[in-house]
Amino acid sequence: MSTKTAQDPESSGASAHKRRPVVDQRESKLTFGLACAALLALAPSLGAQAQEVGVTATEILIGEVQPMSGPASLIGKAGAAGSKLAIAEINAAGGINGRKLRAIYEDDGYVPARSVSAVKKLIDSDKVFALTGTTGSSHMVAMLPAVEEAKIPTIVHMAPNPAVVNPRRPNVFMIGPDYDYAGYVPIRYMVEKMGKKGAKFGILYQDDDFGKALLAGYQKAVKEFGLSSVAEISFKRGAKDFSAEVLTLKEKGANAVYLGTLTTESASIMSEFRRLDMDVTLGTLWAGQLPPAVKLAAPSGYQYLIPDYYASNYDPAGVALMASAKKYLSADDANNFNRYTVSGYVGTMVFAEGVRRCGANVTRTCVIAQLDKLKDFKVGGLSGPVSFDNPKGQAVLPIKLFQTDPQSGTVKALTDFVAY
Repeated sequence: MSTKTAQDPESSGASAHKRRPVVDQRESKLTFGLACAALLALAPSLGAQAQEVGVTATEILIGEVQPMSGPASLIGKAGAAGSKLAIAEINAAGGINGRKLRAIYEDDGYVPARSVSAVKKLIDSDKVFALTGTTGSSHMVAMLPAVEEAKIPTIVHMAPNPAVVNPRRPNVFMIGPDYDYAGYVPIRYMVEKMGKKGAKFGILYQDDDFGKALLAGYQKAVKEFGLSSVAEISFKRGAKDFSAEVLTLKEKGANAVYLGTLTTESASIMSEFRRLDMDVTLGTLWAGQLPPAVKLAAPSGYQYLIPDYYASNYDPAGVALMASAKKYLSADDANNFNRYTVSGYVGTMVFAEGVRRCGANVTRTCVIAQLDKLKDFKVGGLSGPVSFDNPKGQAVLPIKLFQTDPQSGTVKALTDFVAY
């Protein structure tokens, strides 16, 4: 007796052939067309998701946090003007590999808490690709957590605080020597070139990170040259009256003094020196070469030393940049040209070089990688060559020393750019 296995009719080749459904070709074409349309509709959103933050086919959006108001507004407005000038020149030449730059400027009023709010707005709301300008020392330190978390390319060109690059932050690049050089170089020059080794030295400095860095440079020079430091006096940010501090310096016999101040404070202190008829040799930091600062201090009659890692308004490179500023900037921005205009210009040009080296594929990762290996990038004599290919990601630029002429209200260079 044989056993037959029951076979599913649809598994039989012949039966399956007989029962194969007939597909309506019109329905098939319609289904295929709808699928293609759906993919085409989805494509733009997929492309948008893949697009780098702040970058389109025609534009790169950058942001800056500057003190456009408050006690440091002269600095912030000039820094922003330098950025505007660089952007105008770049865009006039066709942009960077076909993309033009656009910037958003946020005012922090020189208040660290406002700096944090401003940088978060730029990163989270405005969706900028990079930060090309940041405000003062304490302000930049306050912004660092947000900057690090976003991994956003950041150029620090105005306030070279050592804390910004110690420890190394891969997405942050600082242009300029640490502030302590600003406190060191004028004292060294007084000793080596002005015969002041036997003088009684003193310093007035702002009681924050900025002032403490200047104090460290001053103390380094005192120790290195075996100098007599008779007074190290701090003052509160925003102070107006320095009569007590200057009187202390006079009573201590100080006759070589470093001013760790910004702009108006230096002029007020020099007025007190003159009122007390003090014979004193003076030095300060780069903000002291701002034209308004020189003008404010001129009535006191004191010359003072100014170290800087950027060209002055009176250097050939500075004069050439001023001519470009008159072409591209508003009258107000051009008339307020100073070393912070140079700073903003150099910082933006350095960032632009990182973008240029990425070609058409501009991403934060690529720009950071390109800046990280930047070496000897020249900026037309506005500073020494810029290099970030070092453990800190800091371009420790050489320093030029200037001296004011109170009679003409100008500054003159005493040295070329020198590496210390």
